[in-house]
Amino acid sequence: METIQIDLPGHDYQYSVLVGNKILASALEKILSGYSNSKIFLITNDTIQKLYHEMIDTLFMNRANVKMKVLPDGEKYKNQDTVNSIHDFLAVEKANRGSILISLGGGVLGDMVGFAAATFMRGIAYIQIPTTLLSQVDSSVGGKTGINHSAGKNLVGAFKQPLQTIIDVDFMNTLPDREFISGYGELIKHGFIRDVDLFKLLVESDWRKLKADPERLVDVVFRSCSVKAGVVIADEKESNLRAILNFGHTLGHFIETLTNYVKFSHGEAVIIGMDFASWWSVQEGYLSEEAYQLIHNHLNSLGISRSIPEVSKTQFQTIIEHDKKALEEGIRFIGLKAIGDADIFDKITSESLWNRFQSYIKTGALSMSDQKV
Repeated sequence: METIQIDLPGHDYQYSVLVGNKILASALEKILSGYSNSKIFLITNDTIQKLYHEMIDTLFMNRANVKMKVLPDGEKYKNQDTVNSIHDFLAVEKANRGSILISLGGGVLGDMVGFAAATFMRGIAYIQIPTTLLSQVDSSVGGKTGINHSAGKNLVGAFKQPLQTIIDVDFMNTLPDREFISGYGELIKHGFIRDVDLFKLLVESDWRKLKADPERLVDVVFRSCSVKAGVVIADEKESNLRAILNFGHTLGHFIETLTNYVKFSHGEAVIIGMDFASWWSVQEGYLSEEAYQLIHNHLNSLGISRSIPEVSKTQFQTIIEHDKKALEEGIRFIGLKAIGDADIFDKITSESLWNRFQSYIKTGALSMSDQKV
């Protein structure tokens, strides 16, 4: 088992991110043994409940102080109504500030449970147990929580650091290949922005072999989370450096919003967004063509759909400008100067991004279907 310690400057608070294979039972026992007198509330989704009902009974429901709520699975449920249902559950079961919420599921669930923990009684403790690769290397580390709004992805939320994050790669055994690829996008993102050696490790191995190799998975997930943890420690509230974690997310969030969070998973949209951001970096004179081809060829080998509905300039600019990364002065766009070296480019206009987007489509890297939004 590997451990990442997150000690936030300016806070009298630190927590650990545990990464390993088949570590959940021992890690849970260790942390929950200190809360035997606290009310513990497990929030999971119907997919995980069906796949792991025996494990849930053994590790959670055999404890007298645990209550469980099962939510429907899916991005379309990442909204205020679902968070309200968590608040209602906590209120009915008489949760208090000494209670602990546990999120057992993917990134959608973790974001909502974290947001509920941040807002119920102005804040109660919670534990992240991410069950997808995407949530393991992305949303479970760093303290960002939130829900979607019709105007954009994750527009409503709060910063709320967990009590602990337990990452067990054994969950990958039941993760569908498409969801693994979705998480792989965020995994390799950390190689693109900060760790060229992680990028090299991933390029040298097919994703299918990686999924089937727990020891290698623990290594790359640990490296990926270490990158994110280092950035979060340096800039928890995204005043500057943490923005590099949004590499690929400007176009990625646009694609998700454009398609109503249905056609593309978050990771798939970010994969397209990272390809565009890398290509943009070449056009702006920051990244070499050779580096882009390495990035493009590898991302292309993942085989995701690269067709989006036809979109007008007005639609494009409206969505881009509503993204939470937009500033009064323009878009904060993340590009690359080299593989492993991301940079922040402020005051990028939606007009210039639209023009680059049109040129990008002409390269054939992304296509527009006849379907309209």
